Amino acid sequence: MKLVTFFIEFRLKIKQYKIAFIFLFLFWFGGFLFFLTTEPNQNVWVIFLYSLTVRSPMDAGDFANLYSLLWPILLEVIVFGFIIGELLEKYNPIITSRVLASHKKNHTVIIGYHHLSKRIIESCLKCKRSFCLIEDDEEAVEDLINAGQPIVVGDATETTNLTLANIKQAKEVFINVGDVRVAIICTEKIRKMNPEVPIYVRVFEDHVQEYLRQPPLNAFPFSTSKWTMEDIDKWTKDKMGVAIVIGRDSLTHRIAYHISTQPDREVFLFDDEHDGIEFEVNERLHIINEFARFLSDLRAHVNMEHVSQVFICWKRDSEFDELLYLTAKIHLRYPFIRVFVRVFDEELVELVKKYNAKTFSSSTRAFKMLQKEVPPDSAICLRNK
Repeated sequence: MKLVTFFIEFRLKIKQYKIAFIFLFLFWFGGFLFFLTTEPNQNVWVIFLYSLTVRSPMDAGDFANLYSLLWPILLEVIVFGFIIGELLEKYNPIITSRVLASHKKNHTVIIGYHHLSKRIIESCLKCKRSFCLIEDDEEAVEDLINAGQPIVVGDATETTNLTLANIKQAKEVFINVGDVRVAIICTEKIRKMNPEVPIYVRVFEDHVQEYLRQPPLNAFPFSTSKWTMEDIDKWTKDKMGVAIVIGRDSLTHRIAYHISTQPDREVFLFDDEHDGIEFEVNERLHIINEFARFLSDLRAHVNMEHVSQVFICWKRDSEFDELLYLTAKIHLRYPFIRVFVRVFDEELVELVKKYNAKTFSSSTRAFKMLQKEVPPDSAICLRNK
């Protein structure tokens, strides 16, 4: 990989200096023709040495002396300046990553850099499978770019960026974006560029899944929250008491609604960004449009003595401190409450488990489910150890 990156960077540098090298060649060629004309008695080898100023004619005129003065300067500025100044200087890594992506063939294309995408990339790296990523947030993929991975920074709905990812020769495509519009546009454009490539699209809405599943798109739509709900159903089945659900996304809303449909259950959903959910709200589902950071935030609306389960479904990395604090406080003050915490970083699981909390990851669950759906030649196919 490092050798390939070096040659790509070298080619880009040569391309950048193309005009300067053309000018240098024309200047030398003009000098060569001049000496060839003014020194007819000399052979071609001697004329060549004159043009390089390795030798000088015995009776050199003003033009020959001027040429001998300018040629070393141009040679030093253009050639040695290129070698010493540019080759020792790191080239724009974004351009290098983009070129690396365009050279990929029979590879896995990932669109959108989120937790599920990270697991797919980790699988590609572990199994040494070729891949490239399209992501419009440069800061989010900065580490991958600096590591020399094939990344196309830009809008995945633009045909230019899909072309840079060499979609026409891709083996499989995973679309993991939160915007339904982007997911649909990408699927339609990819299918036109490559009628055969398998396309796996993360999308929540049932009607959108149905649209993507039909010809000519023939994509495989999936919902990470629906797959995770299989575990949630096991944890909430035949349970009693009040439940608290904290979070903002579709999985959070799905959990709250699911529990509210169970007999003799009451649910308090704490969502500070939305005042409604995708499902039909019933009288046992109460939506609190507040950010629940402390126990006092919960007590203001719920009698904690009646609570049997708490689901904390935050997914922002910056909120893990609040998550850990709230989990610890519930365990300390209300040890009879069963707490379920969504985490994405496996290294954080043990910290949460110290407080007798059950951890789960929608991206881990989705990755395992996808491994069952992909063909044997997929980069993420489950392989026997």
